[in-house]
Amino acid sequence: MSFRRDKAAAREWQAWLREHEAELVACGVPREVWADPMTWYLFVDHGYHPPVSNAREVRFNVSDLSADQQERLYRFLAGVLPVHEKEHSSSLWSYLHFRFGKRDETAD
Repeated sequence: MSFRRDKAAAREWQAWLREHEAELVACGVPREVWADPMTWYLFVDHGYHPPVSNAREVRFNVSDLSADQQERLYRFLAGVLPVHEKEHSSSLWSYLHFRFGKRDETAD
C-alpha cells in the first residue's frame, strides 16, 4: 500500500497560504510554523511550535512576538478561525482573547 497525498487538500492549503501569507509574515509568525496544515493547526491549538526532532524543545512560542504582533495575530485569527475553535479547542485563541478581546468588549 502506498501513501497518496490528498491533492485537493494540498491545493486548498496553498490557496489559503497565498491569501494569508503576507499577514502571517506581518504578524511575525515564522514560515516553519505554517509550512503545512498540521504544523499550523498544532501551533493554533497550543501556541508554540516544537521541532519534529524533539517535541519537548520549543522553537517558537507566541510569547516570542511583541505585544503589537500578538494583537495583530489575534485580529488575524478572529477572521480565519472557525467559531468552534474559538469556543472550545484553541489554547492560542484563549490566550490572545484574554489579552486583547477585553479591549474589543469595552470599546462597544
